[in-house]
Amino acid sequence: MKSIMRSRRLIGVLLASATAIMVPLASGTASAVAASGKPAEVMSGKTSVDPSQEQLKELDRVARSHSALGVFGDAHSKPVLMLPAGTPAAERAKVRAEIPAGMQVTVKVSKFTHKKLDQVQKTVLARKWNKDAHTFGIGAAYDGAKDKVVVNLEAPKSAAGSLQRVDADGVEVQPGRFTPDNTRFTDYNPFYGGGAIDGDSLCTAGFAVKDKASGHKYMVTAAHCNYWNKSVHTPTGKPYGNVSRVIQSIDAETIGGQDYTGSIWTGGTHDSSSKEWVSGYTDWMYWGRKLCVSGRTTYNHCGHPVSYSAYGFCYSWFGTDFCVDQTDAFLMDRGGTDECSCNGNFTQPGDSGAPVFETNPNYDSATIAGIHHGAVWGYNGANRMVNIRAWSILRAFNADIIIGAH
Repeated sequence: MKSIMRSRRLIGVLLASATAIMVPLASGTASAVAASGKPAEVMSGKTSVDPSQEQLKELDRVARSHSALGVFGDAHSKPVLMLPAGTPAAERAKVRAEIPAGMQVTVKVSKFTHKKLDQVQKTVLARKWNKDAHTFGIGAAYDGAKDKVVVNLEAPKSAAGSLQRVDADGVEVQPGRFTPDNTRFTDYNPFYGGGAIDGDSLCTAGFAVKDKASGHKYMVTAAHCNYWNKSVHTPTGKPYGNVSRVIQSIDAETIGGQDYTGSIWTGGTHDSSSKEWVSGYTDWMYWGRKLCVSGRTTYNHCGHPVSYSAYGFCYSWFGTDFCVDQTDAFLMDRGGTDECSCNGNFTQPGDSGAPVFETNPNYDSATIAGIHHGAVWGYNGANRMVNIRAWSILRAFNADIIIGAH
């Protein structure tokens, strides 16, 4: 579909409440937890101050080809490639030999197998370890650098003990806080992603899709923004459509009834008319991949590295609990230019539903990675942004992403 030029401002990124639990990079068959103590560790590769995106992609391929638990670490530390318990020495040697040239990587063997790690994470997310656990804010992910499932718990201190007993050696409980915040401007038909939309909550439009069966066009945003059949409009009062379908298990909904096109607003100020056409989508959330988010409150900001490629969570919205599977969501960090990459922008209320994407080198097209769900505060020592995968949304709605004109 042909994009229409108009003077427009780009606004907003999404934000929402999250209770979460994360899973490793890939899952595979394995036996039991290793009985031994400290994980085996070995350094590989040469020193690289700032690995390139190509190096990080190749490192991810190495991890996947050897059924690793994943690649982990902070922006200022060397990445850790964690292999499952029981990995033989010969396999470890193969991994070391395949580390991309110019990278310094720590290769470890975990105390967890894929099976055991999955069991621990599912037990935490099931929230049966405490009679009041369904009322707690909870977020968790496997951290390969610590070889533990690190859990953020927004609950009385007394609840931490019952959660710790899920796996005394494999679970680390930290205090956490989760915010269910929902809070652009003069868009008109056909509508772009990244625009401000008002309904039950103030949110941001994500990206346009087309139903495979009917051919009808819809705009995707976060499910926690509106009830089913809610009439949505722009801040200037233009009809945007009605919520046609809500899938809380992936925190996504579709809005229909108007025309929606394959472009997104990408300006960094309130009155910017910058935009990019949508070139497609990606489901490859390799560790360190740098993404952008474009919402109504914090506008467009980029350089956010993927920190956890799988993240499951539970959240409460309109008084009902919903859980999102770890295969449907991912975390990205604040990003920035300082040593810890922590001086960049961060999403705020109103950014819920905003497109998360990778921009091309010419800054004129976007590859969609997903939509923004919200923030998890203080997760494993850092504030992180929670996002829903584009592929999970397309699959759930039986839809194709709408490609823009260029």
